[in-house]
Amino acid sequence: MTMTLSAPAALRDIREILDTQAIQPTFQPVVSLKDGVVKAYEALARFDGTRFENPVDAFAAASSVGLGVELELLAVERAFQYLGELPAGAFLSANLSVEALLTPRVHAMLLRHADAGIAVELTEHAQVHDYPALIAVTERLRAAGILIAVDDTGAGFASLSHILQLRPDIIKLDITLTRGIDTDPVRAALARSLVGFAQDIGAVLIAEGIETRPEHDRLQSLHVQLGQGYFLARPGPLPDRALITTGANPYEPARDDR
Repeated sequence: MTMTLSAPAALRDIREILDTQAIQPTFQPVVSLKDGVVKAYEALARFDGTRFENPVDAFAAASSVGLGVELELLAVERAFQYLGELPAGAFLSANLSVEALLTPRVHAMLLRHADAGIAVELTEHAQVHDYPALIAVTERLRAAGILIAVDDTGAGFASLSHILQLRPDIIKLDITLTRGIDTDPVRAALARSLVGFAQDIGAVLIAEGIETRPEHDRLQSLHVQLGQGYFLARPGPLPDRALITTGANPYEPARDDR
């Protein structure tokens, strides 16, 4: 359920979050569907101790009072504080809107961390009015070694436009496509076509929202490379380095009967 605040209340609460840096990043593993190896982590923002139980409400409130970019920037900066704790070979993915990505200090911050192994997930669901500017920024980031991902593919027209315009390195299948894919031949057919499309343009495909073994197995049979979701691992802290160096798998698939 979303919440609605008056403008003064939203401004006060978001200012307090910015001033106290009251964002706790949490990380959801992105796992190879072939062998279960963790290949990446998606950084997610949590606002524990504030009135915003749902992060979507926090970002919506910030946007409504003109502080959306500032809150996105803080969320990414807090997540990047953990870059040094990533397992070798894994990258960290952060979510940003088009507005944030087009802000010079945001893409300058990203470039400062380009060597650390990062990806930017474009979360925009509305029409983009200046693709040339967005392409220029994403090409600059890509040239520096930053991966570009398009989120929520299959959820609407915007994500398809982003793919055609930006030629991303990563395509993420929306949860609405993943849900029930094991029993729906239409969803499976669309996923199969996107697998071929991703291969043709040299992109990696990630299925979001995998919650059951049958969904996992069907996606695996369709040759989807990577996945994330509660069946594989819930969001949480990064694994202890001792687990990484010993080769132990800190993530066990969640049970289906959540």
